[in-house]
Amino acid sequence: MNLIQKKREEFLINIRKLKREEVFKSKRISKTQYLPFSYTTTKLSDIYYEAFYSKQFPIAVQPDETIQKILKISELADTFNDKDCEKNYETSQDVEMIFDIINKGYPVLDRACLQILLAFTLPNHFTCKPILKYIPDLLKFFNQTQYEELKQTVLFIFSNLAADCYQCRDTILIYEIPQTIFKVFHQSNNELMDDLAQIVINISRTQPLMSNYHQIQMIKLCWELIPHLLNNESIQGILQLIYKICQKDKNLLDLNFINNLCYNKQNSDIFLNEILSLIRIISYFDRNRYEPIENNILNFLILKVNQTLVNGKQEKFQQKQINKVLSIFTNMIVENPKIIYNILNTNIVQLFKFDEKLQEDNKDIYGNIYYYSFYYQIISSLNKNELKQLIQLFQPIQQLINLLDKNMDNSDIIIDILRIIEIIIQNNCEQISVFIQQNGEQFLAELSQHENEGVYNLCENIFEIIK
Repeated sequence: MNLIQKKREEFLINIRKLKREEVFKSKRISKTQYLPFSYTTTKLSDIYYEAFYSKQFPIAVQPDETIQKILKISELADTFNDKDCEKNYETSQDVEMIFDIINKGYPVLDRACLQILLAFTLPNHFTCKPILKYIPDLLKFFNQTQYEELKQTVLFIFSNLAADCYQCRDTILIYEIPQTIFKVFHQSNNELMDDLAQIVINISRTQPLMSNYHQIQMIKLCWELIPHLLNNESIQGILQLIYKICQKDKNLLDLNFINNLCYNKQNSDIFLNEILSLIRIISYFDRNRYEPIENNILNFLILKVNQTLVNGKQEKFQQKQINKVLSIFTNMIVENPKIIYNILNTNIVQLFKFDEKLQEDNKDIYGNIYYYSFYYQIISSLNKNELKQLIQLFQPIQQLINLLDKNMDNSDIIIDILRIIEIIIQNNCEQISVFIQQNGEQFLAELSQHENEGVYNLCENIFEIIK
């Protein structure tokens, strides 16, 4: 591992650590919350109760190993409820002791044990590792306890383990923890679904990315999980995971799921970036795959475009969203040129007026290659009469040349603009004189010296047209 890779790994570890600290500090268990010490009241439970709360051997009681462990657990629980576990702390013996005590019918002891384990998941892999072999025991406890508070703490432990490193993450996956918990929750419509979602999200954040098999397992779970989520951050995280997996294997994308996202207008603005990213994956498919939902996707995009492309300056994030929409439209036009007429009924048409203020306010849009590609796809698909109607929407040559001059370092954009100019003057001879008046020949002469062969050839073609 070179120095840059090492620094990057350290950075990622610190990010995960900060996230775990945030969860841990917000979820430390309050001592005021009531739990019964024992399921049954017996002489032995009274002895354990006194030992735990007094932190000393009860009077006239023969010391034994269990009482010693309870005293130690009481001490550790107090310690780690007030401060964090040190990263070099040796946790092996404590973890072994905890799993000798937990799930024996003493909820208060269970809570203390879980609080200690949660603290151990915080610092690093050294403190986490001893817990891994007891994951089946934790899952068993989760299924058996009747207390939501304790179930939730187990979920926090699993979530932190999933975020620690690929070894902990893979252990969580091998035991199918997320799937098993979902089955339990799904039967009872549990309110802890968002905590389960955090486990899944943390699994996706750990590098390297999980195996193909586990990716398939996780995305199947995501389809089922997301309708049950109430927290926007959880929904967003799951959508980002779906995108991360489908970006690697587009065939895993569920078109029905996307269709439902487009139908459900509620909160779609909050997750618009994520939804657009998923739709963009679909736009790379052959049309026969997405044709059944094409109109629904278009209606969704047009609605969002008309809401977003308003008069005045766009926020940075909105400009990025518009660029995503333009790239989607570009891909879909290639498959089905007829959708041009749907698109021309949107506020995107306002962009083709080349208004100077609009350009200044939307630099990100005008500097993005998708804008030019989109425009090129539109005008190259129109016949002469349709093109003539479209030309009336903008001041074609001068603004294009000005834009061209500002983007001299990007040959892809230059090629797209030259293609636009070529089509305009081929189909509308009146524009040739305008082009010449605006020093178009001089620009072509300068551009013909460009090292890119495609730029040179287009300049030659345009020279031939204007002779």
